[in-house]
Amino acid sequence: MNDASGITEFPPRMGPRPLALHLGLATTTVAGALAGVSFAQGENFLWPGENSRQSEDIAEKLRDHASPDVLEALSAQGSEMVQEMIDGINMYHQHPYRRYDPVRTVLWSAGTTSLLDCNPEARQDAPVIFIVPSLVNRSYILDLMPGRSLVNYLSEQGIRPLLLDWDAPGETEKEFTLSDYVLERICPAMDYATDRFPLAPLHLAGYCMGGTLAVAAAHRQQDKLASFIALASPWNFHEDLGPQAQMLLAQKALWSAVLEGFGELPVDLLQTFFASLDPNLGLRKFSKFSKMDMDSAKATEFVALEDWLNDGMPLVRKVAEECLQGWYGENTTYHSRWQVGGRIVRPQELTIPVLIAAPAADKIVPRLSALAMASGLPGAKIITPPSGHIGMITSRRAKDGLWQDLSDWILSC
Repeated sequence: MNDASGITEFPPRMGPRPLALHLGLATTTVAGALAGVSFAQGENFLWPGENSRQSEDIAEKLRDHASPDVLEALSAQGSEMVQEMIDGINMYHQHPYRRYDPVRTVLWSAGTTSLLDCNPEARQDAPVIFIVPSLVNRSYILDLMPGRSLVNYLSEQGIRPLLLDWDAPGETEKEFTLSDYVLERICPAMDYATDRFPLAPLHLAGYCMGGTLAVAAAHRQQDKLASFIALASPWNFHEDLGPQAQMLLAQKALWSAVLEGFGELPVDLLQTFFASLDPNLGLRKFSKFSKMDMDSAKATEFVALEDWLNDGMPLVRKVAEECLQGWYGENTTYHSRWQVGGRIVRPQELTIPVLIAAPAADKIVPRLSALAMASGLPGAKIITPPSGHIGMITSRRAKDGLWQDLSDWILSC
């Protein structure tokens, strides 16, 4: 909610969401490490991971010390890390930063969805990039804060970014399917953009699952497009899916009960899935945050990003069922069984230029999952940002990395 000054009013911070889960994962990690010490000191202990030399070095060092000494040191270190995490969470809750929500021109809207013009001063023939974000996260990750705004950077290069802002689903969207989001939101908004800026080349881009949705729109309307851009967008949903995520997704009875009871997939359950991709992330990042100077730009950037992470949106029931059962369950996208409006979505049928960004360190959308969209597109340009799923968009390296790559692509197509 915005007041007259344009400052977004946030309720008291409650994250990381769900807070109890992150605290539980941290304490379980420490307890598990303590319980495993005596086994790890044995000759036949099987270490996880592929770096066998590193595992052997750790095992040898453990065997050089008596179990009580190791337990005491490990207990002290684990307790210190958990306390640092708790301190970091409290410092995050109390940090003075609040997002300033820039006023953006609304060009088109339907239901709770709006199309925002992020560079209304651009020339009428300036190239347009139409950006589709994920359904489960707010669009302002692409416009996070001054100096960390992809759309501002593109505007400075003479490009007109049009940002599709889903907002939380309303009454109209409650019965939506994935097809509805493509056919009743993305495609009509693209039609409007084409009519509004007839002299401008139109580039369609999608971030995360927004790219998966956007490729369906590109497949239907590529005659209107100068290019298609997928940014860390999943296509092979079974590629490199970790064991924790596999176990969570396999709980079909749980998901059915949740969708039946809530009528949607709530934000905290979505966050539980993301936490399963890297269970100790909360422990690591808040421990690190507790040591930062709270007046530093680095701390402010951490808080801005964490606010966004905790400001998610639910998935409506039918969309959640399609994602869980179709995308993740049957891998319908990769096996050419995903249909939008009765048509199978086949990226390999795109004849326009295609750019695919598959970050090297992405734990949310594994690199090979994103690269699968390029299968059958030998002419697609592949770029590999060195960062992760979110850092590709918001890190300090992004300006000289993905941001510049996007600008160069759009201005040269």
